[in-house]
This record gives sequence, C-alpha cells and structure tokens, in this order.
Amino acid sequence: MGEQMRRVVTLLVVFGCIAPSVAASQARTAAAAGALGTGACAALTRDMVAPFSENKQVLDLIPPREEPIGKGTACDWGGVRLQLFAIPRSEQKRTPPVKEMQVLAGAGEAGFFRSNRDRFAELAVYSATHYIMLQVSVPTGKTAEAIKPDAVKLANAIIAKLR
Repeated sequence: MGEQMRRVVTLLVVFGCIAPSVAASQARTAAAAGALGTGACAALTRDMVAPFSENKQVLDLIPPREEPIGKGTACDWGGVRLQLFAIPRSEQKRTPPVKEMQVLAGAGEAGFFRSNRDRFAELAVYSATHYIMLQVSVPTGKTAEAIKPDAVKLANAIIAKLR
C-alpha cells in the first residue's frame, strides 16, 4: 500500500471514530444555540480565525468544534476559542471573571484582558445582549500584548455579528 493510500485510510478511520460524537455534540449545541439565536461557531468565520493560526491549512482540515456550556456555547477553531452567552445588559455584572484581568478600552461596551503566560491572550467582553470570552493562541515569537489589538478587533467583529 502506498504512502498516500495509508494517509487516506488513516483519515477515514479517524473521521469514522469522531463522527458519532460530533453528531451528538451538534444536537446538544443546536439546543443551546437556539436559546442564543446563534451558536459560537456561527459567529466565527475562517477569515476571522486565520490570523491567529500558524498553520492555516489546519483550518480547512479540522472544522470548528462547537459544544454547549452552561447557558451558552463554545467554539474551538484553529487558535481561537470563543465562549458565547446571551445575557441582557440588565443581568450583566460587567466585572472581570478573574482578578488578574485588566480593563480593556475599545472592546465592546466593557472589556477585560490578560496574558495567560503569553500562550493565550484572554478577553472578556460585554455587549448589550451578549457576554463573550475569547482565548486566542499567541503565535510563536509574539506576546499576548502584541496580538491584543488584533484580538480586540476579533471580539468587536464577533459582537457586530451578534447584533
């Protein structure tokens, strides 16, 4: 069997193992997304995620993965994890989820930022109707602080899509 055929067989086996769990997860996610109006993965596009992926080909090979979390949904895709919750402004505390987060100007109506050991840039952002948590992988050779402006643009683009 040639090398290319072995790769094809390996991919088929992997997808065969993953497909049943993905289908079950999608059913749970659909219920959570219905309550939100949109799921976390629907708020992301390939163009939004690509700047944070060191290997953009992976984005085409491994699709976004969505899962329900509490009263929201989460989406992992490339170097980005988005957690999305529909919360009316009247119910929002608008405080950082962890004390290490700093106030972040220019992100949504209220935002917070921290560097998670320069492995991830983490943002907590509030809009009138949603609360999002973003964890963005820091590319090799960069810092969380260096990618903060792009992470803020991503957060604002997500919030714009949720309006």
